[in-house]
Amino acid sequence: MMNRDNLQKFDTLTLSGIQILSDVSEVLKAELTALTHRDLEQIKKCATDKSKLLSDFSENIRQRTHLLQINNFEATAASISAFINSSDNSSEILVFQTNWKNLETSLQTVINANSVNEQVLSRNQKNLDTILSILQGQQANNILYTAKGNKGDYAGQSRIGKA
Repeated sequence: MMNRDNLQKFDTLTLSGIQILSDVSEVLKAELTALTHRDLEQIKKCATDKSKLLSDFSENIRQRTHLLQINNFEATAASISAFINSSDNSSEILVFQTNWKNLETSLQTVINANSVNEQVLSRNQKNLDTILSILQGQQANNILYTAKGNKGDYAGQSRIGKA
């Protein structure tokens, strides 16, 4: 059977990871509010906080991976499951499995929240580009190429074609 101390350390790291992701989730909520209100100072603060927390989470992952490797396991779902199931205490196994599942759920929640923030940021960027082009005297839809690199709706293209 596996060294119980290593399983406890892994579970402690898992719980720490859950807490870090919970903190990231709170920052993402604040970031979404800042993005929707276009509060530049709050956006900067959120970016700094998020960067620090993600760095902490990266270190947490590194420590968990190292613990798995020194016990001859890999950082894969099947290997982590085998590592957790190597305990000789069935109630501990259930706790470890529940904590690991909570970590996976927390990570997916953070990924989804970050995706929403990216969409809001992208929409804000498009709106600002449109406003800027209007202020510069260009038509809002007067673009040479789209974001995907396709031919845009550029009024000058039709004149060039006629020439």
